[in-house]
Amino acid sequence: MKVYSLYKDFFSFLDKTMPYRPKWPTYFKIYYQPHQDFLESYFSSFPSLDLESLRERVERIKKGDYSRLRNLVAVSPPEAIIDQAHLRCRDVLAPNEEPEAYLFIGFFSPDGFVITLQGKPVICFGLERFKDLTLMRILFAHEYAHFLMRLSWETAEAEADWKLKLMAEGLATMFSLLSFPDQSLASHFLIRRDVLNWCQANESLLREIYIGTRFGTPELQEMFIIGKPELSIPARAGKYLAFRAIEKYLGQEGGRIQDLLEDKNLLLSLFDNEYSGRSPRT
Repeated sequence: MKVYSLYKDFFSFLDKTMPYRPKWPTYFKIYYQPHQDFLESYFSSFPSLDLESLRERVERIKKGDYSRLRNLVAVSPPEAIIDQAHLRCRDVLAPNEEPEAYLFIGFFSPDGFVITLQGKPVICFGLERFKDLTLMRILFAHEYAHFLMRLSWETAEAEADWKLKLMAEGLATMFSLLSFPDQSLASHFLIRRDVLNWCQANESLLREIYIGTRFGTPELQEMFIIGKPELSIPARAGKYLAFRAIEKYLGQEGGRIQDLLEDKNLLLSLFDNEYSGRSPRT
């Protein structure tokens, strides 16, 4: 698997900046231009960000803001973590096409995500979001699952309906659990333990809310993804329901995670089958 360490060129740019001198020419020459295909594909996710806005953001960069990150990657190289995690993921399922991973520094990047680059999905990590790398191998397994889905599905997850998005998140959580069963379930959900405890204790409530007729589809979508504080429902509670439906399917004879990764219609059907009986209002 190829790992592209773009962040090293970002650090080279920092080292060559001079006080009271424009930073953009150095940034463009050392970081942006050599990795233009990737960065333009990434920045295209933010329609409000044009080149002039990016230039203004670059000029506000301070070397000291990245000191902790430089120390972090020096002590725990992310490339080694990803290589080891990749081997564990391959033990669960090895695709015909190996992924590529990009380690970069943006300004508002998610910690881990998948984008389409030159017509194929790639795994990305925005390193500026990491305070430590404890969960990087779990994040890699999570995004590896999204990579596998992108290889098989005709449409990207970003274009899918909200239930399929929930199921995709639940499936990625299950995949990371199968890859690293020694880690806590809360770590695989990427949430605090108390939030997972709430979901486990209130699974019946979540089921009743979905099956009932009190809330319409837009309200359910917001509730299960963003949360609803007045009902004490935490953000991403719907992912827990998705995970439970997948867990039940894999516990049945013939239930294979490979089939779910390859067939989005099968994956979506699990949610409807598990939480049937609802005729949502629009």
